[in-house]
Amino acid sequence: MGYDVQIEIDRSRTGGTFTNHDIISGVVKLTTTSALTLAYIQVKLEGVAETQLVIPAGERQDMYGNGRRNRRNDKRDRKDKFRQDTHKILYDSTIVFPPENVRLVSQAKDFTLTPGTYTYGFQFKIPLSNSCKKLTGISNKIQFSKNSYDLVINNGNFNGRTLINSANNYILGISNPGRSTAGQAQSQEYHIDAQLPPTLQDMKGMASIKYFVKATCKRSSFLKANLRAFDPFVFLPLDLNSQYSPYREGQQFEEYRERFYRKDLVFKDRLPEVVGVKVPPSTKALPTTPETKSSKFFGSFFGTSSPQYPSSIRSGGLSSSGVAVKSRDVAFAFEMRMPYPPSLSPTTAPTFKLYFVSEVDPAAYSLANYGKPEQSNGLGIIYLQSLKFELRSVTIISVLDNDGLTSQIHQSRVEETLPLCSNTYQNLQFDLRKCKRQKSSSATSSAYVSNAYELEIPSKYYENFRLPRNLPPTFQTCNIARGYGLYVVAGVSSEKMSEAGSAREANEKVKYIDIFCPDIQILSGLKLTSNLHSNASGTSLGKAPDSRNGSLSSGYPPDHKPPLAEKHSQHSVPYANEKQSQNLGSSNGAVPDGPVDGSIPLPTYDDVVRESSYQDDSEHQRARYRYGA
Repeated sequence: MGYDVQIEIDRSRTGGTFTNHDIISGVVKLTTTSALTLAYIQVKLEGVAETQLVIPAGERQDMYGNGRRNRRNDKRDRKDKFRQDTHKILYDSTIVFPPENVRLVSQAKDFTLTPGTYTYGFQFKIPLSNSCKKLTGISNKIQFSKNSYDLVINNGNFNGRTLINSANNYILGISNPGRSTAGQAQSQEYHIDAQLPPTLQDMKGMASIKYFVKATCKRSSFLKANLRAFDPFVFLPLDLNSQYSPYREGQQFEEYRERFYRKDLVFKDRLPEVVGVKVPPSTKALPTTPETKSSKFFGSFFGTSSPQYPSSIRSGGLSSSGVAVKSRDVAFAFEMRMPYPPSLSPTTAPTFKLYFVSEVDPAAYSLANYGKPEQSNGLGIIYLQSLKFELRSVTIISVLDNDGLTSQIHQSRVEETLPLCSNTYQNLQFDLRKCKRQKSSSATSSAYVSNAYELEIPSKYYENFRLPRNLPPTFQTCNIARGYGLYVVAGVSSEKMSEAGSAREANEKVKYIDIFCPDIQILSGLKLTSNLHSNASGTSLGKAPDSRNGSLSSGYPPDHKPPLAEKHSQHSVPYANEKQSQNLGSSNGAVPDGPVDGSIPLPTYDDVVRESSYQDDSEHQRARYRYGA
């Protein structure tokens, strides 16, 4: 007897990368060489977020992630604890065999297939938000640990103490009916409502997010193993805000707002390169010589026509005559500005701009007092020697530790630095004399609001700034959260570098000014298209069997309670999805899109505005392909 089952997703339209509101379809192919009796063939659409942590011996953490030493010297704290946490963030199902019309009229519990090859099609619509529910059932309670090469029961929470605590709680509940006991296990919700997270590759066994469709051929006998097949796919979410609306970047009629990041710097004891000198009124000038060619020639030849200025002026002005050249401190700031909310995308050019900002009037860096305002005195010259960009990712990994008495959330913080570009220049000159009055007061701090001038660093000097093509966008789910920050370092000097690449000279002359921009939203680059908007108006295509016929449920209801406390460090990933939204992933039966009566409703004003912002299909496809590559 030979049986073979395969499931295959149709990737012809999406290139293998799917997003919210996509229709994911495919076929299940079953080949049997002998008669096969089945109860049904079920296809499931699933997304799973898995985390694994090793909690050091004796180390316990509270719900805020703060560690503390447990003073109780019992056996459970004498060795490291391995904990797993698995959340099903996406679930939808449909029965493809027997057909729905057969199930409605037949009372049979199993069906027999003759030898041959059978093909069944399926369709699902990927919802907008997750439908997270803690995994249950025997198959989900017993897993294999890749780290310890051992069986893990109940995510590592199964031991003798768990049984003792559970038994004590049961006995206390019987002896005290209707009363809550102090020793009763604390109930702690660990699920949130958020947009579906992107596919996340395995982080050294600590965290992963996987999406797949699964076909299960349910055998009629418990003594025979079910036939299963999987087909994974890549998921990349649409660019939406916390209210599941299109991201505000470039939105019309939005108030102009910016987020700025600034660091101050001072060049000490600078001297102007060009000095204008005014002769004091008390100094009498020598009589002029008649303007004749002969007198000019002989006078210049014998050196008798050159005027004799005071020695203090010729020597550099070191006397007290009022024309002395004094050193000055030149204060300025290095600044980055980004549209609010700050965001970056791997598919588009950077949205930020770099500036040199000064609160000093640009005339102070020119020869305006000597009638030449267009000429620089060199006092405000800044030489840009280097620009370096780094992207820093922060991943918060959580597991739930439940011993039958208490529940605790353990967290681990993983930080990674991704170098983006490091550019060096040879005395790239910027002059504060060319500063213009700052255009946007919203981007300034209180120290620069009243009198601020700016000089933009052209984007051509960092046009090689690119994010990695397969960079996961910012996301948050029950047990995994990912956030980003941008680190920028500018190397500047007040003097020219004579030797390119000289480390000794760089240490002497170059000053480095750094800016860290936390909470940068990394976007997927996928905007809403007309086809996706049309799909969003319909319900899930996965057909849910009617409960009246005794068939299986189609999905899990969403849970809207946040998992963690709202205290985080400046590098932590903020939990922003506070607004509840309708779960579009549950299946309520196949409902045709559009009006039932066949009429075409008139578009609303919001529909017209939304349609004007739809992403081009070709651009949309390029964004898909880059993540799946």
